[in-house]
Amino acid sequence: MSRRIVSPSARSALIIFMKYPEAGRVKTRLSREIGDEKALYVYQKLARRALGVASDFKHTHEKIDLFLFYDPPERKIPFMKSYPGPWEFIPQIDGHLGHRMQAAFHHVFRTGYRQTVLIGTDIADIGERDIHDAFQALSVNRAVLGPALDGGFYLIGLSSMVDNVFNFSSWSTPSVFERTIDCFESAHIKVATVNQRKDIDKNQDLQWLRHNAVFQDQISIIVPFLNETGKIASLVDTLEAGLWPGDEIILVKGGLPSERKSQGLSAHTALFYAPRGRGNQINLGAKMARNNLFWFLHADTSPPPNFGYHVRKLSNVPEVVFGCFELRFRPTNVYLDLISRWANLRTRHLKLPYGDQGLFCKRRIFEELGGFKKQFLMEDLDFVRNCEKLGKLLVVPQPIGSSSQRYLTKGLLRASLLNHLIVFLYFLGMDDKKLYKLYYNGT
Repeated sequence: MSRRIVSPSARSALIIFMKYPEAGRVKTRLSREIGDEKALYVYQKLARRALGVASDFKHTHEKIDLFLFYDPPERKIPFMKSYPGPWEFIPQIDGHLGHRMQAAFHHVFRTGYRQTVLIGTDIADIGERDIHDAFQALSVNRAVLGPALDGGFYLIGLSSMVDNVFNFSSWSTPSVFERTIDCFESAHIKVATVNQRKDIDKNQDLQWLRHNAVFQDQISIIVPFLNETGKIASLVDTLEAGLWPGDEIILVKGGLPSERKSQGLSAHTALFYAPRGRGNQINLGAKMARNNLFWFLHADTSPPPNFGYHVRKLSNVPEVVFGCFELRFRPTNVYLDLISRWANLRTRHLKLPYGDQGLFCKRRIFEELGGFKKQFLMEDLDFVRNCEKLGKLLVVPQPIGSSSQRYLTKGLLRASLLNHLIVFLYFLGMDDKKLYKLYYNGT
């Protein structure tokens, strides 16, 4: 296992403990009441949310490094595929939970870190603020704990190693938090606490999840395409690895004159056909979708890690009705970076994102607007302008990858000027069929 050198300015670490989601191996107390499969369903959502919170925390705390300690060790490849993010993957050791946490702290302390916080992935309401407050507490305390409602703790932080708090074989009792506090106090170690949070261990706890939008929302990812079969296969593979339970992928191939459903590609992905035109294809995909959140992706998109968590942010603020990601070209260069910076400035200040930024919205908004009005081109900008009449835009500060092939093929200056000309002509009211011919003829 490689050991990283830590600079004096970056000596804090966030440890994330996670089990691979398998029926019968996660949320075992809950599974005794509701069954292994239902408990797995709950755990998958809890874990996805917790990792999303951790990725947001990293975005605002660049000097704090993240480590995902996973179990079991042989699941490394599935973990890396399904749970990418701003963290380093490290296997947990064998033994009870106390020994595994102890070993994780030893690992990061040996590597050079001092202020270290460990969290789990099965707490329903952990937030960035809890992690931030824990690190703040470690600046004046040797230890910090985050109590859980069931009598345990969901967070523990140390500024130097304290072994005795981990030397217990039992970790599923309602006295774990108090026992740990007593251990610290017996050793004359000053310990702080952060907000109490909710664990989901009993059937009655599920009532809380039923009233929380992030756990109830489900996403239909709608991807219109023409002949980009290679790109589509890669995109679907990435998306399926990152889906939350209940999410779906709807591919809509353009070119056939009538609506026809093809055989489902997997349990999560289906293929449909629609008359050519991105607006037509998206509208057909939305018609076939079953979920309450829509995410519209181009075929040449590289989705950001933890996309399911970020799209679900749409429900956090009532006045927000649609959203997008920041733009980043792949591959890129200094000139393409300037173009993406301009696009992100335009999005934040003029509220005019384009389709390659991964637009998403609530289903009711899509239906209230009557879907995409433009069939062939500028359907994205037209839809955005209509959404603005109903509510606010959410800009997720995470980059979504967009192919730079058109810029590199046509030339940066020519492609950029053509894009701006098309937008100008759209605002003048030119028909989208004419805009489509102009754009793809490049004249």
